[in-house]
Amino acid sequence: MLPIERERNILNLVQELGTVTVRDLSARFNVTEVTIRRDLQKLESESLLLRTHGGAMSLESGEGNVTGSDIDHRVPDIDALIISPVNNRAAHTLREKAIRHQIPLISESVITENALYLGPRNYDAGYELGTWVRQYLLEHNENTSVVLDITQRDLPNTAERSQGFSDGLGQEIEIISIDGQALYDQAYRVATDALLFRPDINVIFGINDDSLLAGLQAYTDLGYNTERVLAVNIGGEGNTIFDMLVQPGPFKACVALFPELVGRMGIDAVTRLWTDQPMDGAIHTPHRLLTPQTLTSVYQQVQKQWQLRQEALSSLVTPEWTQPPSMTTDRCVSFVIHYRTHEWYQSLARAMAARAAELGIDFRVQDLHEDLAAEVQNLRRLIGKAAAAYINPGETIIMDAGSTTTYMTQFFKSDLHSTILTNSLAVQAKLARHPHINLLLTGGEYDVKADALVGRGAHLFLQEVRADKVFIVAGGVSQSFGISSADLREAEVRQQMIQSAKEIVVLADHTVLGVDASIKVCELAKVNTLITDSGIRADQRLTLLRLGIEVIVAGEVDDTHSKRR
Repeated sequence: MLPIERERNILNLVQELGTVTVRDLSARFNVTEVTIRRDLQKLESESLLLRTHGGAMSLESGEGNVTGSDIDHRVPDIDALIISPVNNRAAHTLREKAIRHQIPLISESVITENALYLGPRNYDAGYELGTWVRQYLLEHNENTSVVLDITQRDLPNTAERSQGFSDGLGQEIEIISIDGQALYDQAYRVATDALLFRPDINVIFGINDDSLLAGLQAYTDLGYNTERVLAVNIGGEGNTIFDMLVQPGPFKACVALFPELVGRMGIDAVTRLWTDQPMDGAIHTPHRLLTPQTLTSVYQQVQKQWQLRQEALSSLVTPEWTQPPSMTTDRCVSFVIHYRTHEWYQSLARAMAARAAELGIDFRVQDLHEDLAAEVQNLRRLIGKAAAAYINPGETIIMDAGSTTTYMTQFFKSDLHSTILTNSLAVQAKLARHPHINLLLTGGEYDVKADALVGRGAHLFLQEVRADKVFIVAGGVSQSFGISSADLREAEVRQQMIQSAKEIVVLADHTVLGVDASIKVCELAKVNTLITDSGIRADQRLTLLRLGIEVIVAGEVDDTHSKRR
């Protein structure tokens, strides 16, 4: 069916039914949900319908606006709402619904009217870190310093962190402030520009983990000497940042915000509101400055995961938050997030889900992010992170060209001893300075679009090697057509890579699952492992498992984590 025919049919359904869902349209027209969202976006731009969270509605039924009553039938009945800093129409509607129905409304991270604030004292956290940096610079005889502040200007909580950090540093230190929007890709771009403009920057501060990681990556990619830079941040969102903190390098201090405690306190606060217990206007969650020397006094590593020490709990929260609340049944809490791929939201959702399960509460996650392109890149970065963890020291690895394999390189530890074979110039550039990787670049003809080497030279090189694993970037994955690619020359190189490896690992975000690109690379039966994201459907996962393919889901946050008891 041509796109114009599908759009016409969608519009007819909307006018007939009043409302439709993306999932139903995807099944009806046998296309991906991504395709349907694009169709709906186009139809809305032509003022033919009104998009809603998870679907669309006719203009007549919405009368040009989505109100609380309009969205009630599309959102599960909830007994409490915890909402992160989401500023779009659907989030506003949910807030208004909570107020209208007089159910508990908790605002995580940002003070919101008619909501109970749940979050740290952001200014104090920034000030404490700024004071620490000033003392560090004095002790290391850094008489002149230039600080790069990677912040997010449109949210009060992140602005407060930056202001506190600045005040803690003191007026004599020059600060260059840039807006990374708390997103890795955006922070990397603006940090690269700032570092090119001011190569004398010797302190990098990030208002969250992604901002700091992006700033450090930009500094490294520019070839600057990391021994002359100090890196600090506010966050402590998950394993990535703590793994970096304990490794030798420029990252020396993190003000941890403890998402595992924030999630627990959020659920406990809801139960208190349900039972009409008195609550102050704000729930201030803990923060603590951690260094490589003090990290293990609060966290411990269990099977490569950083877990909060139980004995540290009493020093982080007041006694009232260590007491178990009353058990609650037949109640539902909804947690509304912006970016499902952020480690902060993943950690927070896991903590809320675990606490809710203990108390017999039904817990759900709603992702109201609307920027699909940015989200897909974040998903690919998560897949790259999971793929990097899949490499064992001493292995010989073939890495395909693509954004996902480029993201993999960001998570290679400094002590990884491996041989990497690749046709990707981006991967080669990222790993060129790695101290313990034996890096080999194939020959071949340069493909500008793919930023990779293809053709006969690449084939001849790959025919002479035997690798333990190959990481293939898929343009399409389907049971009928297998692994596919949009470009013939890329597909041919990938076919040779597969022949040269013992184990085949396919990297595919959920938008390419069930999709056929134009050129077939191999049958699904040849694949050993597929690494994807939490957007994979249950039926897709089951199909892959039945074929004997191991499925690894990167950054998974389930929509339902507990059942009512």
